Amino acid sequence: MDKICFLVCQYGKEVNGGAEYHCKMLAERLVGDFQVDILTTKTINYHTFEPYYKNNQETINGVNVLRFDCIDYSAEEHGKWRKKTKFPRKVRRNLFRMGLLETAANMNPIWDMGIKNEEMLLKTHGFYSPDLLNYLEANKDSYKAIILMSYVYPHTIFGSRIAPEKTILIPTVHNEGDIFRSIQTHVFTSVKHIGFNTEEERNLARKIFGNKMSESSILAVGIETEFENSISKTEIQKKFTLPERYLHYFGRICNSKMDKLIPWFIRYKEKFPSNLKLVLTGRLFQDKVEHPDIIYTGFVTDEEKIALVKNATLIINPSRNESLSLLLLEAMKLGKTVLVNKKSDVMVGHAIRSDYAAEPYGNEKDFQEKIRKHLEHPELNEESEIKAKNYVDEHYSWPIIMGRIKHLISTI
Repeated sequence: MDKICFLVCQYGKEVNGGAEYHCKMLAERLVGDFQVDILTTKTINYHTFEPYYKNNQETINGVNVLRFDCIDYSAEEHGKWRKKTKFPRKVRRNLFRMGLLETAANMNPIWDMGIKNEEMLLKTHGFYSPDLLNYLEANKDSYKAIILMSYVYPHTIFGSRIAPEKTILIPTVHNEGDIFRSIQTHVFTSVKHIGFNTEEERNLARKIFGNKMSESSILAVGIETEFENSISKTEIQKKFTLPERYLHYFGRICNSKMDKLIPWFIRYKEKFPSNLKLVLTGRLFQDKVEHPDIIYTGFVTDEEKIALVKNATLIINPSRNESLSLLLLEAMKLGKTVLVNKKSDVMVGHAIRSDYAAEPYGNEKDFQEKIRKHLEHPELNEESEIKAKNYVDEHYSWPIIMGRIKHLISTI
C-alpha cells in the first residue's frame, strides 16, 4: 500500500479551524487506500504558540499523526521581520488592484524581491518547525504524494521545496496580504498540482500568479453531518440554556470575524427587542464580549455542533476571506439558511449557484433587515431548505471528492 503524508500546522480532536478540519476529513477517508501520515506541530494556539500536545506520535481514526516541536516564538522578533517585508508585498498588491499583476506574472512569473526577508519572517513564525521539515527531507522518498494544507504557513512554503515533483498544494487562497509575497510565486509555480476549493479561488490565484501557475483542478471537500450519536433539541437547549430562536456562528471566534457581527447584532437587539440570541461556538481567540444576548458554548463535540446548527433559526458566516466555507456547506447540508458576507466572492458564488439558499448581506442595515425578514417569514427558510441540501449533494458529496483526490494521487 502506497504511503502519503499531509503537512498541516495543527491537527487533532481539539482543532476546529477550516483548513485543519478539511485536512482531517480527507486524511481519514484515504486510510483505506493509503498509509496516511500527518506531519504537524504540538501547538493549537496561533497567538501564543505554546505546546499543547505532549506526545510525539498518536493514531487518530487510522491516521498516523507525527507531532513536532516549533521554535520558541517571539512576537517582537516576528513583528520586526514583518515590517521588513511590507514593500515587495505592497508592490504586488498594488499591481493586482490596478489589474496589472496577471500580465506582469505572465511575463515574469518568479519574483525574488525581498525574498530573504520573507524567509526570515517565516523562520520566526510560531508554527515554524525545523524538526518537521528535516523529517520530511529524510523521508520524502517513502511518500508517493506530499499534500500541503494552506498556503501561508512555514511548513507549506519550505515543504514545497523538498519534493515539488510529488507535492499537491491545497492552498485555501484568500485576497489578503500574505498571498502577494514574492516567496509565494515560487510555491505556486513549482508544485506538481494545486487543488482549489472553488472556481472563484482558482480565478483569484490566476490573477495573482498568471499562466505559469502549476497545473490545477477543483478538489474541494465533502461535507460530514451524520455521526454515530445524535443530540436532541431538548438536550442541547438545556446544556447551553438556549432560547427557542437564535443565530448561530461556529468556527474560530476571532476579531476578523467578530469585529462587525457582534456590534451589529447588539445594535439589532437594541432596535428590535426580543428573546433572540447570538450563539458563538468554537475556540476563543479574542477578548470575550460580555452581553446578556450572546452565548458562548466553547469548543463542542461534532454531535453537539450538528444539534446547535439544526436548531438554529439562522446561521451566520461573517467571514470576508473564504476559499470554500465549511461552515456554510455544513449548514446547507442540514437545510439551514445561511447569511453570508457579500464581500466574499466565494460565498456570493455559493449563493448564486444554490439559487440563493444562502443569502449575502452588505452593510449593517442590510444585515438587520435580512434577520428581520427571516424571523417574520419563517416560510422563507422552509423554501430554501431543499435548494440548500440539493446544492451540497450535487457538488460536495464524498464519493465525488474522494474520486478526484484518489485519481490525482494516482497520477503522481
